[in-house]
Formats: sequence, C-alpha cells, structure tokens
Amino acid sequence: IPADVQEAARRGLIDWFGVSIGASQELPARQIRNVVEAWGTRGRAPILLGPAVAPTAAALVNGTMAHCLDFDDTHVGSIAHLSGPVCAAAFATGVETGATPRQVMDAYVIGFEVGARLGCGGFGVGVNERRIHSTGVFGCLGAAVAAGVLYRLDQRQVQRALGLAATQVAGLTESFGTDAKPFHAGKAAMNGVLAAELAREGYGAATDLLEHGGGLARALVQDQAHDVLPLDFDDGWEIARNTYKPYASCLLTHPVIDAVKGLRAEVSPEDVERMRVYVNPLAIQIAGKTDPRTPFQGKFSIGFCVALALRGYAVTKQDFSEETINSGLLRRLTGVVELLPTPEMDKTAARVEVTLVDGTTREALTELATGNPGNPMSREQMESKFSALVAPVLGDEDAGSLFRLLCGFDGLADTEALVGLTARL
Repeated sequence: IPADVQEAARRGLIDWFGVSIGASQELPARQIRNVVEAWGTRGRAPILLGPAVAPTAAALVNGTMAHCLDFDDTHVGSIAHLSGPVCAAAFATGVETGATPRQVMDAYVIGFEVGARLGCGGFGVGVNERRIHSTGVFGCLGAAVAAGVLYRLDQRQVQRALGLAATQVAGLTESFGTDAKPFHAGKAAMNGVLAAELAREGYGAATDLLEHGGGLARALVQDQAHDVLPLDFDDGWEIARNTYKPYASCLLTHPVIDAVKGLRAEVSPEDVERMRVYVNPLAIQIAGKTDPRTPFQGKFSIGFCVALALRGYAVTKQDFSEETINSGLLRRLTGVVELLPTPEMDKTAARVEVTLVDGTTREALTELATGNPGNPMSREQMESKFSALVAPVLGDEDAGSLFRLLCGFDGLADTEALVGLTARL
C-alpha cells in the first residue's frame, strides 16, 4: 500500500473515531448500545466508550455511532458511507484477533477498495435511485472483506463471505431522516463480520452474486439499467478519492452550503424573497425534505441547510437542534427555497440564485464542494473537526492524545493505547 494511500487511510480512521465518539451520547447510539449490552455477548472487541463484547456486537454499535451525526465520510463514486461500517468491522475483528494496528489499517483499506469499486460505474447511483441505501449494500460487502482479511480467510472462504454478505444487504432511503439511517451502517458492519465468521466455519453460500450480470445487480436494479462492472484494481486507489464532510448534513447538501456561504457578505436573510437552487436530481430525491420537523430531518433538507448557512451558522453538529429547527426565520427561509433538478449538474456542484425584496438578484456557483478530492479539507480543518467532536466527550487532553495516536496509527505496536482511551464504561 503506497505511502499516500496509507495517509488517506489515516485520515479515514481519524474521521471515523471522531464522528463515532462525538455521537456517543446521541439517543440512537445509547439505545442500540443498551440493546447490545443486554445480549451479554463475550469477546474482546470494544464498544467505543463501552465494554468489550463479541465482534458482531461491537461492529453493530460502533458502525451505527459512526453514522449517527451524518458527519462521516462519503465515497462519491459509490454514493456510500463506507468507512462507517468498514472501520467498525476492522476495529472489532482486529482487536478480537490481536492484530497490529497496521494489519487493522490494511484490512480497512482492502475492504474500502472492494466496497467502493463494486459501487462505482453507476451501480451505486442506480441503487440509490431505486431507494435502496448504498451504504447498506457496499458497506456490508466491504465490512465482510475487512473482517475476512483479519480472520485470515482463504480464497474459497472469502468468496463465501462475500456471498453471505450480499444476501444480507439492506437499507431503504425512505428511512432517511430517522434513526434507521445510521442503523443501516451498523447493520452493514455487523452483517459483514457475521458473514466472515460463518465463512470461516465453512458455511455455504452462492459465490457468483457479485459477477457482472450476477444476482446482486439483478435483484437491486431489476430493470438492468446498471450492473456491477468488471473491476480494475490498477486504476488508482478509491480511498484516496474519498470525501470528508465539513458540514454535519447529507453530502448532497454541501455544494449548496458552500455556495450560500459565498453570498453571506452581500445578502441579509431578512431581505430574501426567494431562492432558486439548481442541483443534481439525486440531491433532491435524497435531501429534498421541504418541511423538516426534527433536527435529523433537517440534515436531509437542502432548504434548511441553506437557511442555516445564510444565517451564519457553521452547519456543524450543534446547529441541528430543536431550537434551530423551530426558529421562525429559519423556517421562513427554508420555505422560500425552490429546488430545480438539473441533470447536467454534477453531484458535487450547485448553483444558487437569490432574489431580494427589492427585486435584485445575487448568484453563486460551487463547482466542487469542500472536502472532495481536488478541494480537500486541510489537516488543520480535520483536526479542528475531530477536536470539536471528541473533546466534549473525552476532555481536551485525552482528545489530543487520541488524535496523535491516530496520526501514527499504523506505527503503533498494538491497539492497547487506543482501546484504553476509547473503550471506557
């Protein structure tokens, strides 16, 4: 694995730990942890800020936590949140098996590459367009591969693990805006680990589901408009094409937020009469809620995110609250946003036209949203995001220690220091 890809993996691990720990006190995270701890499973795999349990159980909780804030990374090629489930599977099985941090990181990279490439070429987009959450599909397959690497499965066992993972893929986009969405990521992690464990025992499965024209594509895209394309592992590294979120909302809202932030200096929110937003149609399908009533629904409302940005909010975790979702001015601004599907507009781009009460207009264009390859978050921005999420939970000193450990993750002798900082009761 080349040095630049190792650095990309470290960024992914830093972001995963940050968004997961930052979500530890969210109600869905606490509820799923309560359920899992009641199972009384045995194992060495740590729940973040919790006890050691079986790997499947830890993967379920940690994978869910990673997606609770909708602040985790996104692989645009597959339109999937891959690190949430893949890191959860790699961390759980890595600690369980006594793997070194470098082995855990390698498993994460390999699982990410498989999941990402299966979703590329339009298949991931097609899955989402048919209202199936791609994270529950490609995250599950990537998690199975990551766990399989750490369980040292042979070729035949890996084929079975992928077959067992493929038959468990799930997640409906109609659940977006509810607690079920982060559950998709947790269940993908759990299903992937379970698939690898069953394959290790010799459990049988179909081994041709992922082939071009195979059963997975025929089931998920029944009009056959999209398919799994032949995979080319010589075409760079998908983890180096990963996108990180500066805003705690659906990635498809980010280009619009960037555009509106560029208008703040010349537009007063009180003077706005109408806003026309030109975005890719998929953005409207997934993040087009026009009347969000809960903070989580607000994350899937381009209009509400526009309103936050225009009012000067940073659009981070704390800005999605009962107070903001019920703000009279924010609700008015949300209501004057008109979403216009623009097929030629890339998913990472947006154009905004604001009409003021005096009849004048202002425009802004985002060609490539912040956080994407080509316009990445800086190391300082990544550290600032991590600290803002982790310090309120662990304290400034331990948050700093954890960040430094993660920056050298693959050079650590073992996972003990990480577990000591993050696996607290």
